[in-house]
Amino acid sequence: MPTEAPQVVEVQIRPRRQFRSFLERQYRWAILVCHRRAGKTVACLQDLIIRSQAATRVSPPWRGAYVAPTRDQAKDVAWGMIKRFVGEFPGIKVNEADLMVIFANGATIRLYSGENYDRMRGLYFDHVVMDEYGDLDPQAWQAVIRPALSDYQGTATFIGTPKGRNGFWRQWEEALKDEEWFTLILKSSESGIIDPVELESIRKGTPERVFLQEFECSFSVGRIGAIYSDVLEEARVSKRISETIEWFKELPVYTTWDIGAPLNQRVWIFQLVGDRINFLECLSGDNDCKTPSDWAARLRTKKYSYGGHFIPHDAATEQGSLWQEALSIAGLTHIAVVPRAFSVWDGINLAMDAFPRCWFNASGCKDGLDSLDAYHSKENRDGVTIMDVPVHDWASHSASAFAGAHQAIKAGMVIDRTAIARRPMMPGGIRVSMGFRG
Repeated sequence: MPTEAPQVVEVQIRPRRQFRSFLERQYRWAILVCHRRAGKTVACLQDLIIRSQAATRVSPPWRGAYVAPTRDQAKDVAWGMIKRFVGEFPGIKVNEADLMVIFANGATIRLYSGENYDRMRGLYFDHVVMDEYGDLDPQAWQAVIRPALSDYQGTATFIGTPKGRNGFWRQWEEALKDEEWFTLILKSSESGIIDPVELESIRKGTPERVFLQEFECSFSVGRIGAIYSDVLEEARVSKRISETIEWFKELPVYTTWDIGAPLNQRVWIFQLVGDRINFLECLSGDNDCKTPSDWAARLRTKKYSYGGHFIPHDAATEQGSLWQEALSIAGLTHIAVVPRAFSVWDGINLAMDAFPRCWFNASGCKDGLDSLDAYHSKENRDGVTIMDVPVHDWASHSASAFAGAHQAIKAGMVIDRTAIARRPMMPGGIRVSMGFRG
């Protein structure tokens, strides 16, 4: 039977002039760095609606997505606007439960949470907007969204306001060097969007570093509550983050872990060279690397000479003991549990104290460095005390594993275990053990 032609609807929008070049672009990829209240989300939703209405593919239907760091953010920021924009369209269907609108031509726009990005795995997309990209796990783009755009050569837009030199900054820097990207930066002092009198009032009542970040789009200011941003910036200035970090094959290499759900698993690989700590790689879990045997096989392909593998104390009861035993069965040796820390700040403070000794392989540690840049604390009030509490999100997994390395070093666990078997026994056949399994 012949397929009925999709209904054509003429869409008229009145965009802000600052976003006209974005809406008229001919690029596959786009990134917008915009000050607060610039209207970047509105422009991107307009773009999504235009694309959905222009879609002519019927089977499978055109599919668009808007991704925010959390579902609540997606709903609060975008859902009301989408319904208002398309409310008068003929044949429109609104699915409140799934936060999705279905157009008369079969095209859809759906809202997603960056916290649950694996839900998008296996889908196809024609266009995706990622809002506040700096708050999203980079794995969402690299492992899930980018592959989902391949079927129909889909497009994507990254938007946000700077929060330090995190994944959003890195994407911006890469886009500036790539002719396939549309780039737009809107600073409040240049855009003309906010009334000058109002902008001056905001500036007077806002700390300078916050104003520079939120309204002048400065990536050089660490995000509010950023834990490692200052020491990372110092490491960059000192050129301790480099593509030329050497791996000394004659010295042992160590791993430090954060054990959790497969996609949240993180493993740092590091080496001590005198007083210097070289971080060589930061590995992330994915659907091809889930189980202890998967991880053991992955690490063995690295051809390092491992001196020890450190798993966290809080995972050493049920899940940790399973991993400790399973990794040993899978062929890894010298697996040990890092001693319990009094608080999460103990590990952070150890890492901060040791940071001047830390060097990083820029490409191998890319995801880990993005996590350290994004790792931050927030103020917590219980009516009596005020505390800074590290935020548990996608960035905390790499940060926890990073702190674990420094806890292991402090505990004296980072020694050349591969050489112990070659040491002569003491009288009586006694050899000292540090408590490693395997």
